[in-house]
Amino acid sequence: MSIERVDTLVVGGGQAGLAMSEHLSANGVPHLVLERYRIAERWRSKDGTRWLRMVRLGTIAFRVFEFSDVDQRMGQNDFPPKETVADYFVAYARKISAPIRCGVEVLSVERNIGRPGFRLETSAGVIEANRVIAATGPFQRPIMPEMVPSEVGVLQMHSSGYRNPGQLPDGAVLIVGSGSSGTQIAEELLRIGTACLPFSGAT
Repeated sequence: MSIERVDTLVVGGGQAGLAMSEHLSANGVPHLVLERYRIAERWRSKDGTRWLRMVRLGTIAFRVFEFSDVDQRMGQNDFPPKETVADYFVAYARKISAPIRCGVEVLSVERNIGRPGFRLETSAGVIEANRVIAATGPFQRPIMPEMVPSEVGVLQMHSSGYRNPGQLPDGAVLIVGSGSSGTQIAEELLRIGTACLPFSGAT
């Protein structure tokens, strides 16, 4: 089996991976970006990582590519829908000519034995790289602290599993976290008359 060799391999074709690709190219570093799905898949997917009515997001703009089409169609203080954000990432990758390979999943990463670099097992074969950059994001695996004993019968759900209010039993809802997920879910619940309290430990 032939082994592909690259100088630097970036795992993940979302915001972080594309930004890293731009900077690597600007500094003349040969590299390859691997994305197991499509570019910015997390912004499009309905696999539970984005709830059905998630629409408003803070504007994300890279230094070489602005949200020009969004600015023309929306007010200055409006936020683009998630589909527009995903399309923006695709257009940005095209603009910077990112060397991205979609549909390739990284299965394992190991240090080479007795020599520098890393060996990556992927769904498309083996790749060796001098450097590996993990750009998969910090929120791929939900963390659910044990705040309420399971025997009391209180439903606990991470935002990654939330799709719509129909999943929730009758009664008030405590939302832990006041970021974009918490505030938008709270807004959706309030619109249908559900009593809810967003809670944040930040001061």
